[in-house]
Amino acid sequence: MKKARKMTEGTPWKLILLFALPLMAGHALQQLYNTVDGIVVGNFVSSEALGAVGTCASLVMLFLCFAVGMSTGSAVVISQFYGANRYEDMRRAVSTCMIMMVGLGIVLTVIGEFTADLLLKYVLNVPEVYLQDASVYFRIFLIGLAFQFLYNICAAVLRSFGDSKATLYFLIISSISNIVLDLLFVIAFHWDVAGVAIATVIAHILSAIVAVIYMFKKYEVLRFKKGEFRFHKESAKISLKMAIPTTLQQSIMSFGSLALQRLVNTFDLSVPGLLPGYVAGQRLETFLMIPAFCINATMATYTGQNVGAGRFDRIRSGRTAARIICISIQVVVGLIAFFLRHPLIRLFGVGGVSESYGLEYLVTMIPCVLIFALNMSTIGTLQGSGDVMFTTFASISGFILRVVLAYVLGLFTPLGYRMIWLNLPMGWIYSTIICAIRFYGGKWKTKAIVHHEPQEAVEDN
Repeated sequence: MKKARKMTEGTPWKLILLFALPLMAGHALQQLYNTVDGIVVGNFVSSEALGAVGTCASLVMLFLCFAVGMSTGSAVVISQFYGANRYEDMRRAVSTCMIMMVGLGIVLTVIGEFTADLLLKYVLNVPEVYLQDASVYFRIFLIGLAFQFLYNICAAVLRSFGDSKATLYFLIISSISNIVLDLLFVIAFHWDVAGVAIATVIAHILSAIVAVIYMFKKYEVLRFKKGEFRFHKESAKISLKMAIPTTLQQSIMSFGSLALQRLVNTFDLSVPGLLPGYVAGQRLETFLMIPAFCINATMATYTGQNVGAGRFDRIRSGRTAARIICISIQVVVGLIAFFLRHPLIRLFGVGGVSESYGLEYLVTMIPCVLIFALNMSTIGTLQGSGDVMFTTFASISGFILRVVLAYVLGLFTPLGYRMIWLNLPMGWIYSTIICAIRFYGGKWKTKAIVHHEPQEAVEDN
């Protein structure tokens, strides 16, 4: 069987770094082709088009949260089975999760098409000037949703195997395609907002097809025989036990993002130019958070495999190494963003007062990401162990705290619109503290799917 090297043997920091770096590069590419949509419409269409595409971001994430949550939960199951060498159970989980994900993507596409205008107008309170373009972008985006779900579960399976380079290859292909098509459809064909949406859908379809072909071709254990690739009820129960809490976490956080976006849209009526500046700052924020998100995914895989193999002795040192690696990278990225903040904001075609809002957002959140890095390394460790109910509680309660403070302090104190970004560190500090308490308390060791007596063996050097 062709397989990547497991993370149950070898020096933890080397394994974590080598796994995380391709993830970071791939995630950066994914964010790049999402960001290119904003850059293209901001420079070649209008600032109103940028606002329309940007205001859809929280709604897009509400639908994608199901893909992220389900694939993250499924990865916990698959990585533990893989670490325990239970390949038949793993294969059943893979086929079941792929079927569930595609089916869920189709259902959500239908729901989204029927409720798009309602969500944009009444839930997000999108200003009239942005509404038509936002509706066009979102409806076209939904067409590729099932392919997004398929890609996410394939990427999760490969990460569970310890293969983080594969997603980098997929995203190189889809990113180049998306950028070229964005420029072609908008500049040459003058399709405006519809053009960037169509380019994004094509890129999603392409990445899903390439991921499926690669996964089945490279890994012999995933070459299902006739009748094997089917839905397994017991596998579904196990996977959903891990996936439902993480999906709930993602869903509630997405609703929180919708609430924050609504607050931005409300302020935009009294603070002209806020929305384009916010969109530019938010797009740059996603780049700054890449190292932390990827360390989270790395630690989920690392912990999952080691829990599956009964190697609890390796997890504490792995978490420490992950935190050092993540903080180091975040500092470098943050310094680059700070010194290049003016040209970075202007990439989106914003200027004047909108640029000042974007700069204020960016400068505020750069140091806050260091707190986020500490938080995500611990959350990834707890998720990989199977302690998903606690991580769900920690993430949801921290995000609710952020949203509540943004509304209360934003609407009823002189801080006003600034609370849109000043809320960032508040929820992260809270979540970091309670997750650290949970980790050092050790209860996460009892949450594994594959049960072993905790080992206290000597660490690998």
